[in-house]
Amino acid sequence: MSERTAQSAAFSRLPSLTGLRFVAALLVFFTHLSVEGYLAPGPASAVFRYAFGLGWVGVEFFFILSGFVLTWSARQDDSRSRFWRRRLVKIFPTHLLTWFAALLLALWAGEALTGGRLLPSLFLVHAWVPELDVMRAVNLPSWSLSCELAFYLAFPWLRTLTDRIRVDRLWAWVLGLTAVIVLLPFADDAFVPGSPQLPGMEMSLLQNWFLVALPLVRALDFVLGILLARIVLAGRWIPLGLPGAAVLVAAGTALQLALVPTVYGFTATVALPLALLVAAAAQADVAGKASPFRSRTAVRLGEISFAFYMTHHLVLHYVRVALGETRVWSVPAVVGLGAVLLVATVGVSWLSYRFVEIPAVRRWSDPVVRPGQPEPVCVGAVAGTSAPS
Repeated sequence: MSERTAQSAAFSRLPSLTGLRFVAALLVFFTHLSVEGYLAPGPASAVFRYAFGLGWVGVEFFFILSGFVLTWSARQDDSRSRFWRRRLVKIFPTHLLTWFAALLLALWAGEALTGGRLLPSLFLVHAWVPELDVMRAVNLPSWSLSCELAFYLAFPWLRTLTDRIRVDRLWAWVLGLTAVIVLLPFADDAFVPGSPQLPGMEMSLLQNWFLVALPLVRALDFVLGILLARIVLAGRWIPLGLPGAAVLVAAGTALQLALVPTVYGFTATVALPLALLVAAAAQADVAGKASPFRSRTAVRLGEISFAFYMTHHLVLHYVRVALGETRVWSVPAVVGLGAVLLVATVGVSWLSYRFVEIPAVRRWSDPVVRPGQPEPVCVGAVAGTSAPS
């Protein structure tokens, strides 16, 4: 890709990445469907053990995608305050809506609520606390939003630092960062206390928190996305298309599922394949190559994926409570019920997206610039690679 093409690529909306967002959210949906216990014990329930591992692939994808997209769409004329304003307006209205909905549903279900659980989740700082009741508090998926908030706050400085990496060394940094991600489970296993173990898992809560929820550790995935975006924008992408990247993700996922429920079954085997998939999808859009994730339906579903992610657990969990927490169903019944819950979640997500997320972004995303007001200060932009988000 020529330098001019690399620069104009920044103005692409990357519809394939939007479509892939819903695929990732769907993996998390099936994970939480599996752990809610709808399926009766038996041989078929063993399959749901693997669905549990798929959810981590979806979350890993979102962390990498965030770094990639924020770098791709960074504005040269941006200020830190404007950037933070757009990101907070993007996530907090939906978060507050689902937080209060979860609070009301928890009160209806008679679940225990304390200030020590409520406040950290309300302000999205609960991923920093290594306590299960705090990390899972109110609306369970919001722990990852706590990580995202930390990424957003750090992005202006992370981007400035990564901008200093020479273009010809970007791939070396990607491989080095991947090596750190791969070695982290070994360090976790060796140095973090492994007992008492979490039910059904060969790790302690502290080990799980260190690898899965601690924002400082998950920032490695975010930075991996930043580096891959710079590689594509700089025209340094390798000849790897979407099909090849998808095969790598499938292989990494298969290895990951074989390692569940140990500490090695989270991100080590899928981080680099997912980063390559994100970059390959972006490259396919820039080059106009075929992509199954660019269809109108895929993009529409991708647009509601954030709302879907934030509402799906409320649907799955509280429908389970309403139907009876000890009640179980056969495989055909669970498949049918899962389909109904999926459609219901899509419907609720569309309502949230249409009447909360979109109006909030339109109303508060950017401040009004008055005549004579000074231009915003640049936030460490890479020359020729910024674009409107």
